[in-house]
Amino acid sequence: MRTLQYYAFIIYFSLLILLGFVFISPLPVFLSIPFLWLIVFSEFRRKKEIGVKREFEEKRYVEGNTAEFKYEIKGESYYHIKDALNELRGYCKNICLEKKKVRLYPFGKISFKKMEIYFEDFLGLQANYLEKEDEGELRIYPKIEYMRKLQIKPRKTRTLLGDYPSRRKGQGLEFMDIRDYQAGDEMKRINWKATARTDKLMVNEFESERTGDTVILLDVRRFYKGEEEYEKLLNASVRAAATIATYLSRTRSRVGLVVLGRTVDWIYPSYGKRAMYLILDRLLYVRSGSISRLSFDYGKFIVSRFFPPNSFVILISPLLSWDIDDAVVELLAKDYDILVISPTLIGDGENLATKLLRIEREVRIRRLRIYSRVIDWNIEYPLTSLLKVMR
Repeated sequence: MRTLQYYAFIIYFSLLILLGFVFISPLPVFLSIPFLWLIVFSEFRRKKEIGVKREFEEKRYVEGNTAEFKYEIKGESYYHIKDALNELRGYCKNICLEKKKVRLYPFGKISFKKMEIYFEDFLGLQANYLEKEDEGELRIYPKIEYMRKLQIKPRKTRTLLGDYPSRRKGQGLEFMDIRDYQAGDEMKRINWKATARTDKLMVNEFESERTGDTVILLDVRRFYKGEEEYEKLLNASVRAAATIATYLSRTRSRVGLVVLGRTVDWIYPSYGKRAMYLILDRLLYVRSGSISRLSFDYGKFIVSRFFPPNSFVILISPLLSWDIDDAVVELLAKDYDILVISPTLIGDGENLATKLLRIEREVRIRRLRIYSRVIDWNIEYPLTSLLKVMR
Protein backbone atom coordinates (compact mmCIF):
# COMPACT_ATOMS: atom_id res chain seq x y z
CA MET A 1 0.00 0.00 0.00
CA ARG A 2 1.46 3.34 -1.06
CA THR A 3 1.22 6.33 1.26
CA LEU A 4 0.26 9.91 0.50
CA GLN A 5 3.91 10.84 0.74
CA TYR A 6 4.66 8.44 -2.12
CA TYR A 7 2.14 10.17 -4.38
CA ALA A 8 3.43 13.57 -3.28
CA PHE A 9 6.92 12.58 -4.42
CA ILE A 10 5.51 11.54 -7.81
CA ILE A 11 3.78 14.90 -8.14
CA TYR A 12 6.98 16.76 -7.21
CA PHE A 13 8.95 14.70 -9.73
CA SER A 14 6.39 15.32 -12.49
CA LEU A 15 6.23 19.06 -11.80
CA LEU A 16 10.01 19.41 -11.91
CA ILE A 17 10.21 17.52 -15.20
CA LEU A 18 7.41 19.70 -16.58
CA LEU A 19 9.19 22.86 -15.46
CA GLY A 20 12.38 21.65 -17.19
CA PHE A 21 10.54 21.25 -20.50
CA VAL A 22 8.63 24.53 -20.17
CA PHE A 23 11.64 26.66 -19.36
CA ILE A 24 14.08 24.50 -21.39
CA SER A 25 16.36 24.25 -18.35
CA PRO A 26 18.27 21.22 -17.00
CA LEU A 27 18.15 22.46 -13.39
CA PRO A 28 14.59 21.22 -12.58
CA VAL A 29 15.46 17.88 -14.16
CA PHE A 30 18.51 17.48 -11.90
CA LEU A 31 16.39 18.46 -8.88
CA SER A 32 13.89 15.73 -9.72
CA ILE A 33 16.49 12.94 -9.64
CA PRO A 34 16.44 12.50 -5.79
CA PHE A 35 12.66 12.07 -5.88
CA LEU A 36 12.97 9.50 -8.66
CA TRP A 37 15.66 7.63 -6.72
CA LEU A 38 13.48 7.47 -3.58
CA ILE A 39 10.47 6.23 -5.54
CA VAL A 40 12.45 3.50 -7.32
CA PHE A 41 14.22 2.46 -4.12
CA SER A 42 10.92 2.08 -2.25
CA GLU A 43 9.45 -0.01 -5.09
CA PHE A 44 12.30 -2.52 -5.28
CA ARG A 45 13.04 -2.73 -1.56
CA ARG A 46 11.74 -5.99 -0.08
CA LYS A 47 8.80 -5.41 2.24
CA LYS A 48 8.37 -7.46 5.39
CA GLU A 49 5.34 -7.65 7.59
CA ILE A 50 6.00 -7.05 11.24
CA GLY A 51 4.95 -9.55 13.89
CA VAL A 52 3.39 -8.59 17.20
CA LYS A 53 3.12 -10.74 20.30
CA ARG A 54 1.44 -9.52 23.47
CA GLU A 55 1.64 -10.94 27.00
CA PHE A 56 -0.28 -10.00 30.11
CA GLU A 57 -1.41 -11.71 33.26
CA GLU A 58 -5.02 -12.83 32.99
CA LYS A 59 -6.28 -12.63 36.53
CA ARG A 60 -9.01 -10.92 38.52
CA TYR A 61 -8.46 -7.20 38.78
CA VAL A 62 -10.25 -4.60 40.88
CA GLU A 63 -11.01 -1.04 39.86
CA GLY A 64 -7.91 1.09 40.26
CA ASN A 65 -5.44 -1.79 39.84
CA THR A 66 -2.63 -1.53 37.30
CA ALA A 67 -2.12 -4.15 34.59
CA GLU A 68 1.20 -4.47 32.75
CA PHE A 69 1.26 -5.43 29.07
CA LYS A 70 4.38 -6.61 27.24
CA TYR A 71 4.58 -6.30 23.45
CA GLU A 72 7.24 -8.04 21.37
CA ILE A 73 7.55 -6.47 17.90
CA LYS A 74 9.59 -8.10 15.12
CA GLY A 75 10.44 -6.23 11.94
CA GLU A 76 11.98 -3.02 10.66
CA SER A 77 9.50 -0.21 10.19
CA TYR A 78 7.43 2.46 11.86
CA TYR A 79 4.42 0.91 13.55
CA HIS A 80 1.06 1.85 14.97
CA ILE A 81 -0.57 -0.94 16.99
CA LYS A 82 -4.02 -0.73 18.52
CA ASP A 83 -5.98 -3.33 20.47
CA ALA A 84 -9.00 -3.20 22.77
CA LEU A 85 -7.11 -1.33 25.51
CA ASN A 86 -3.73 -0.01 24.32
CA GLU A 87 -2.29 2.00 21.47
CA LEU A 88 1.44 1.97 20.58
CA ARG A 89 3.50 4.05 18.15
CA GLY A 90 7.20 3.95 17.36
CA TYR A 91 10.00 2.62 15.19
CA CYS A 92 11.43 -0.88 15.45
CA LYS A 93 14.56 -2.42 13.97
CA ASN A 94 14.68 -6.23 14.18
CA ILE A 95 13.21 -6.98 17.64
CA CYS A 96 11.70 -4.45 20.06
CA LEU A 97 10.13 -4.89 23.48
CA GLU A 98 7.50 -2.44 24.69
CA LYS A 99 5.95 -2.33 28.17
CA LYS A 100 2.78 -0.45 28.93
CA LYS A 101 1.05 -0.04 32.28
CA VAL A 102 -2.66 0.74 32.32
CA ARG A 103 -4.82 1.71 35.27
CA LEU A 104 -8.05 -0.25 34.95
CA TYR A 105 -11.24 1.74 35.34
CA PRO A 106 -14.22 1.38 35.45
CA PHE A 107 -15.48 -2.13 36.24
CA GLY A 108 -16.47 -4.39 33.40
CA LYS A 109 -15.16 -7.06 31.05
CA ILE A 110 -12.66 -6.26 28.30
CA SER A 111 -12.44 -8.82 25.49
CA PHE A 112 -9.50 -8.69 23.07
CA LYS A 113 -11.03 -9.68 19.74
CA LYS A 114 -9.10 -7.71 17.13
CA MET A 115 -5.67 -6.10 16.87
CA GLU A 116 -5.05 -3.41 14.25
CA ILE A 117 -1.46 -3.17 12.95
CA TYR A 118 -0.27 -0.38 10.66
CA PHE A 119 3.37 -0.20 9.58
CA GLU A 120 5.37 1.70 6.98
CA ASP A 121 9.01 1.74 5.79
CA PHE A 122 11.60 4.20 7.07
CA LEU A 123 11.03 6.44 4.01
CA GLY A 124 7.31 6.61 4.69
CA LEU A 125 6.45 5.67 1.11
CA GLN A 126 5.20 2.09 1.48
CA ALA A 127 2.78 0.98 4.20
CA ASN A 128 0.52 -1.87 5.09
CA TYR A 129 -2.50 -2.41 7.32
CA LEU A 130 -3.46 -5.69 8.99
CA GLU A 131 -6.31 -6.80 11.19
CA LYS A 132 -5.22 -9.71 13.33
CA GLU A 133 -7.52 -11.91 15.35
CA ASP A 134 -6.83 -11.39 19.03
CA GLU A 135 -7.72 -13.35 22.13
CA GLY A 136 -7.77 -12.90 25.88
CA GLU A 137 -9.91 -10.96 28.32
CA LEU A 138 -9.67 -8.83 31.44
CA ARG A 139 -12.24 -8.87 34.22
CA ILE A 140 -12.32 -5.70 36.26
CA TYR A 141 -14.41 -6.16 39.39
CA PRO A 142 -16.11 -3.28 41.24
CA LYS A 143 -14.17 -1.70 44.05
CA ILE A 144 -15.10 -3.40 47.32
CA GLU A 145 -15.13 -1.74 50.73
CA TYR A 146 -13.72 -3.88 53.50
CA MET A 147 -16.13 -4.80 56.29
CA ARG A 148 -14.86 -6.71 59.28
CA LYS A 149 -18.25 -7.27 60.81
CA LEU A 150 -21.65 -6.17 59.59
CA GLN A 151 -24.11 -5.17 62.28
CA ILE A 152 -27.10 -5.87 60.06
CA LYS A 153 -28.34 -9.44 60.25
CA PRO A 154 -31.57 -11.24 59.37
CA ARG A 155 -34.23 -11.40 62.03
CA LYS A 156 -34.98 -15.02 61.15
CA THR A 157 -32.42 -17.75 60.49
CA ARG A 158 -32.34 -21.32 59.19
CA THR A 159 -31.51 -24.48 61.13
CA LEU A 160 -28.05 -24.87 59.56
CA LEU A 161 -24.93 -23.69 61.37
CA GLY A 162 -23.72 -20.26 60.37
CA ASP A 163 -22.48 -16.94 61.75
CA TYR A 164 -25.72 -15.24 62.81
CA PRO A 165 -26.73 -15.42 66.52
CA SER A 166 -30.20 -16.96 66.75
CA ARG A 167 -31.06 -16.11 70.42
CA ARG A 168 -31.28 -19.84 71.13
CA LYS A 169 -29.04 -22.09 73.13
CA GLY A 170 -26.72 -24.34 71.20
CA GLN A 171 -23.34 -24.38 69.49
CA GLY A 172 -21.73 -20.98 69.17
CA LEU A 173 -19.15 -18.58 70.55
CA GLU A 174 -21.24 -16.04 72.49
CA PHE A 175 -21.75 -16.90 76.19
CA MET A 176 -25.41 -17.13 77.22
CA ASP A 177 -25.99 -19.02 80.49
CA ILE A 178 -24.72 -21.57 83.06
CA ARG A 179 -26.52 -24.80 83.89
CA ASP A 180 -25.97 -28.09 85.71
CA TYR A 181 -23.81 -30.71 84.09
CA GLN A 182 -25.65 -33.45 82.19
CA ALA A 183 -24.38 -36.75 80.89
CA GLY A 184 -22.83 -36.30 77.47
CA ASP A 185 -21.70 -32.69 77.93
CA GLU A 186 -18.18 -31.95 76.72
CA MET A 187 -15.51 -31.48 79.32
CA LYS A 188 -14.25 -28.27 77.67
CA ARG A 189 -17.60 -26.62 78.42
CA ILE A 190 -17.31 -27.09 82.19
CA ASN A 191 -17.14 -23.80 84.08
CA TRP A 192 -14.62 -24.60 86.84
CA LYS A 193 -15.14 -21.38 88.78
CA ALA A 194 -18.90 -21.97 89.03
CA THR A 195 -18.23 -25.63 89.88
CA ALA A 196 -15.95 -24.62 92.78
CA ARG A 197 -18.47 -22.06 94.02
CA THR A 198 -21.51 -24.38 93.96
CA ASP A 199 -19.67 -27.64 94.73
CA LYS A 200 -21.26 -29.34 91.69
CA LEU A 201 -20.38 -29.57 88.03
CA MET A 202 -21.61 -26.59 86.01
CA VAL A 203 -21.28 -26.07 82.25
CA ASN A 204 -21.47 -23.00 80.02
CA GLU A 205 -24.20 -22.55 77.46
CA PHE A 206 -23.70 -20.51 74.32
CA GLU A 207 -25.93 -18.70 71.88
CA SER A 208 -26.35 -20.85 68.80
CA GLU A 209 -25.23 -19.44 65.46
CA ARG A 210 -27.27 -20.19 62.38
CA THR A 211 -27.20 -19.36 58.71
CA GLY A 212 -29.70 -17.47 56.58
CA ASP A 213 -30.77 -16.87 53.00
CA THR A 214 -29.94 -13.44 51.61
CA VAL A 215 -30.95 -11.94 48.27
CA ILE A 216 -29.51 -8.69 46.95
CA LEU A 217 -32.19 -6.93 44.92
CA LEU A 218 -30.35 -4.38 42.76
CA ASP A 219 -32.55 -1.76 41.12
CA VAL A 220 -30.59 0.06 38.39
CA ARG A 221 -33.48 1.03 36.18
CA ARG A 222 -32.87 4.31 34.45
CA PHE A 223 -35.47 7.05 34.65
CA TYR A 224 -35.39 10.59 33.30
CA LYS A 225 -31.92 11.49 34.55
CA GLY A 226 -28.75 12.78 32.89
CA GLU A 227 -26.03 10.46 31.63
CA GLU A 228 -23.32 11.56 34.07
CA GLU A 229 -25.65 11.54 37.07
CA TYR A 230 -26.97 8.10 36.21
CA GLU A 231 -23.47 6.65 35.79
CA LYS A 232 -22.49 7.85 39.27
CA LEU A 233 -25.58 6.22 40.77
CA LEU A 234 -25.07 3.00 38.81
CA ASN A 235 -21.41 2.67 39.83
CA ALA A 236 -22.20 3.35 43.49
CA SER A 237 -25.06 0.82 43.51
CA VAL A 238 -22.96 -1.91 41.88
CA ARG A 239 -20.06 -1.32 44.30
CA ALA A 240 -22.49 -1.55 47.22
CA ALA A 241 -23.88 -4.85 45.92
CA ALA A 242 -20.36 -6.22 45.43
CA THR A 243 -19.31 -5.16 48.94
CA ILE A 244 -22.32 -6.80 50.58
CA ALA A 245 -22.02 -9.98 48.47
CA THR A 246 -18.34 -10.32 49.35
CA TYR A 247 -19.05 -9.96 53.06
CA LEU A 248 -22.00 -12.38 53.05
CA SER A 249 -19.95 -15.02 51.23
CA ARG A 250 -17.79 -15.25 54.37
CA THR A 251 -20.73 -15.80 56.73
CA ARG A 252 -21.76 -19.24 55.46
CA SER A 253 -25.03 -17.77 54.15
CA ARG A 254 -26.76 -18.57 50.91
CA VAL A 255 -26.55 -15.48 48.72
CA GLY A 256 -28.46 -14.70 45.54
CA LEU A 257 -28.86 -11.72 43.25
CA VAL A 258 -31.71 -10.11 41.35
CA VAL A 259 -30.93 -7.26 38.94
CA LEU A 260 -33.57 -4.91 37.55
CA GLY A 261 -32.34 -2.86 34.59
CA ARG A 262 -33.62 -2.86 31.06
CA THR A 263 -34.42 -6.54 31.71
CA VAL A 264 -34.57 -8.71 34.81
CA ASP A 265 -31.77 -11.14 35.65
CA TRP A 266 -31.08 -13.29 38.69
CA ILE A 267 -28.70 -15.82 40.26
CA TYR A 268 -29.95 -18.70 42.37
CA PRO A 269 -28.71 -18.64 45.98
CA SER A 270 -25.52 -20.56 46.76
CA TYR A 271 -22.75 -20.66 49.37
CA GLY A 272 -19.23 -19.33 49.83
CA LYS A 273 -16.79 -18.14 47.21
CA ARG A 274 -18.83 -19.72 44.46
CA ALA A 275 -21.71 -17.36 45.23
CA MET A 276 -19.35 -14.39 45.49
CA TYR A 277 -17.70 -14.95 42.11
CA LEU A 278 -21.02 -15.70 40.41
CA ILE A 279 -22.41 -12.40 41.65
CA LEU A 280 -19.27 -10.40 40.87
CA ASP A 281 -19.14 -11.83 37.34
CA ARG A 282 -22.77 -10.94 36.77
CA LEU A 283 -22.24 -7.39 38.07
CA LEU A 284 -19.65 -6.82 35.32
CA TYR A 285 -22.48 -6.69 32.77
CA VAL A 286 -24.79 -4.37 34.71
CA ARG A 287 -25.59 -1.54 32.31
CA SER A 288 -28.82 0.23 31.45
CA GLY A 289 -28.03 2.92 28.94
CA SER A 290 -31.60 3.69 27.88
CA ILE A 291 -34.78 4.47 29.77
CA SER A 292 -36.19 1.37 31.46
CA ARG A 293 -39.90 0.52 31.30
CA LEU A 294 -39.58 -2.53 33.56
CA SER A 295 -41.93 -2.72 36.52
CA PHE A 296 -40.65 -3.48 40.01
CA ASP A 297 -43.22 -6.31 40.19
CA TYR A 298 -40.81 -8.47 38.18
CA GLY A 299 -38.25 -8.25 40.99
CA LYS A 300 -40.92 -9.03 43.57
CA PHE A 301 -42.01 -12.10 41.59
CA ILE A 302 -38.44 -13.45 41.24
CA VAL A 303 -37.79 -13.04 44.98
CA SER A 304 -41.03 -14.74 46.04
CA ARG A 305 -40.65 -17.46 43.38
CA PHE A 306 -37.03 -18.55 43.85
CA PHE A 307 -36.18 -17.53 47.43
CA PRO A 308 -37.83 -19.15 50.42
CA PRO A 309 -39.79 -17.14 53.02
CA ASN A 310 -37.78 -15.74 55.95
CA SER A 311 -35.05 -14.73 53.51
CA PHE A 312 -33.18 -11.48 54.11
CA VAL A 313 -33.83 -9.13 51.16
CA ILE A 314 -31.38 -6.23 50.74
CA LEU A 315 -32.94 -3.77 48.30
CA ILE A 316 -30.49 -1.29 46.72
CA SER A 317 -32.56 1.32 44.90
CA PRO A 318 -32.75 5.12 44.44
CA LEU A 319 -36.50 4.82 45.24
CA LEU A 320 -37.64 6.87 42.26
CA SER A 321 -40.26 4.35 41.16
CA TRP A 322 -43.81 4.67 42.43
CA ASP A 323 -44.40 0.88 42.45
CA ILE A 324 -41.74 0.05 45.07
CA ASP A 325 -43.89 0.83 48.13
CA ASP A 326 -46.60 -1.76 47.46
CA ALA A 327 -44.05 -4.39 46.39
CA VAL A 328 -42.11 -4.02 49.65
CA VAL A 329 -45.31 -4.32 51.69
CA GLU A 330 -46.25 -7.51 49.81
CA LEU A 331 -42.83 -9.05 50.43
CA LEU A 332 -43.10 -8.22 54.13
CA ALA A 333 -46.54 -9.83 54.20
CA LYS A 334 -44.98 -12.97 52.73
CA ASP A 335 -42.58 -13.11 55.72
CA TYR A 336 -39.46 -11.66 54.07
CA ASP A 337 -37.12 -9.49 56.10
CA ILE A 338 -36.22 -6.36 54.12
CA LEU A 339 -33.46 -3.79 54.37
CA VAL A 340 -33.58 -0.84 51.95
CA ILE A 341 -30.36 0.96 50.94
CA SER A 342 -31.21 4.04 48.91
CA PRO A 343 -28.35 5.86 47.15
CA THR A 344 -28.95 9.60 46.96
CA LEU A 345 -29.43 10.60 43.35
CA ILE A 346 -31.33 13.91 43.54
CA GLY A 347 -29.11 16.88 44.28
CA ASP A 348 -29.85 20.28 45.70
CA GLY A 349 -30.98 21.86 42.44
CA GLU A 350 -33.52 24.66 42.59
CA ASN A 351 -35.54 23.74 39.50
CA LEU A 352 -39.09 22.54 40.03
CA ALA A 353 -38.55 18.99 38.68
CA THR A 354 -35.64 18.35 41.06
CA LYS A 355 -37.62 19.64 44.03
CA LEU A 356 -40.58 17.41 43.23
CA LEU A 357 -38.41 14.29 42.81
CA ARG A 358 -36.62 15.02 46.07
CA ILE A 359 -39.90 15.47 47.95
CA GLU A 360 -41.39 12.27 46.48
CA ARG A 361 -38.30 10.32 47.46
CA GLU A 362 -38.34 11.66 51.03
CA VAL A 363 -42.01 10.76 51.40
CA ARG A 364 -41.33 7.27 50.07
CA ILE A 365 -38.45 6.78 52.54
CA ARG A 366 -40.67 7.83 55.47
CA ARG A 367 -43.37 5.37 54.40
CA LEU A 368 -40.90 2.51 54.04
CA ARG A 369 -39.39 3.19 57.47
CA ILE A 370 -42.75 2.29 58.99
CA TYR A 371 -42.39 -1.28 57.69
CA SER A 372 -38.65 -1.96 57.31
CA ARG A 373 -35.14 -0.70 57.94
CA VAL A 374 -34.02 2.03 55.53
CA ILE A 375 -30.58 3.56 54.95
CA ASP A 376 -30.56 6.91 53.15
CA TRP A 377 -27.08 6.80 51.62
CA ASN A 378 -25.25 9.80 50.23
CA ILE A 379 -22.91 8.20 47.69
CA GLU A 380 -20.20 10.78 48.42
CA TYR A 381 -19.52 8.88 51.68
CA PRO A 382 -18.60 5.19 52.12
CA LEU A 383 -21.49 2.80 52.72
CA THR A 384 -19.65 0.87 55.42
CA SER A 385 -19.75 3.88 57.77
CA LEU A 386 -23.56 3.64 57.78
CA LEU A 387 -23.75 -0.15 57.97
CA LYS A 388 -21.57 -0.21 61.07
CA VAL A 389 -24.13 1.71 63.11
CA MET A 390 -27.26 0.23 61.52
CA ARG A 391 -28.94 -2.66 63.33
